[in-house]
Amino acid sequence: MKNLTSGLKASISALALLSAAPAALAAVSAPDQNLQVQHYSMVLGRDGVKRETTFTERLYRRSDQVWTERLIAAETTDAADGHDHSGHNHPDAGSSPMWVRRQADGSLDARLVERHQRRTVKVDSQYYGNIGFNGNWGSAFYLSDPQSLKNMRAVGAVKDGVQLYESKRGDLTVQVGWDVKGQYPRRVESFDAHGLVRRQTLVSVIAAPPVLPWKTLAGYAEIDYSDLLD
Repeated sequence: MKNLTSGLKASISALALLSAAPAALAAVSAPDQNLQVQHYSMVLGRDGVKRETTFTERLYRRSDQVWTERLIAAETTDAADGHDHSGHNHPDAGSSPMWVRRQADGSLDARLVERHQRRTVKVDSQYYGNIGFNGNWGSAFYLSDPQSLKNMRAVGAVKDGVQLYESKRGDLTVQVGWDVKGQYPRRVESFDAHGLVRRQTLVSVIAAPPVLPWKTLAGYAEIDYSDLLD
């Protein structure tokens, strides 16, 4: 599981910098969104090797729930479907959609969805790190927790509906282009002063799906992630 999620954790670290504390977020009115999220990360190691990671996700959010799903080439999916999954115990956190619901008391119900096994896997908070989830509702729903913007410097005025924010921590600079009306970041970028690390997330609006994905789970079994651990 660690190897499966390492790329995801590295690529979303710029977002995690903005929401390091998983505090409860008060209910905020925000519009429904259907978003495509493109991640890019580059790390230049001491060995001189440049390691780059790119992947794309789609995110659907409605009121108290959000669905995030990696886009995977059909050829890859077909090859995986051809394998025998009878002995597959651990969910693949990279390829399995994640469905998070915010309960009335502020707690989160986080699940991985395994379509090939027709089941949802409920993940308790102590295992969030295993699936690359930081447990912060703000970062899951908004991609960047709006509360974190209070600790950043607004750069200039709103332009084309976007307010630019920036913060610096040592050699690291983080910039967020926040869509004021849509309540999501159109761009999140972090980079160091030496050109050794760069991470970028670009977000765009897409059409809503004909049926929201969590409404297609009728008949799915429900199990706990802890039941799958060795």
